[in-house]
Amino acid sequence: MIRQPTCPICSKAIVQDDIRTSKVFPFCSERCRQVDLLRWSVGKYAIVDPLDPQQIDPEISDVPE
Repeated sequence: MIRQPTCPICSKAIVQDDIRTSKVFPFCSERCRQVDLLRWSVGKYAIVDPLDPQQIDPEISDVPE
C-alpha cells in the first residue's frame, strides 16, 4: 500500500488528485511553500556531516577540473 503524501512543513495530507495539478507540490499550500523558502534562506537547513571523499560517486569525481 502506498502511503498518502503529506506536507513536509505542516504534515497535512495531500489529496492524490491534486498532486498533478498543484503549483505548490510537495507542499499543501503557498504558505507552507513560503515557510520552507524562508527556512532555506535563513540557514535553518544545513548539511552537518563532514563530506568524505570516499563517499563521493565515482562518476562525479572523474570529471576533469
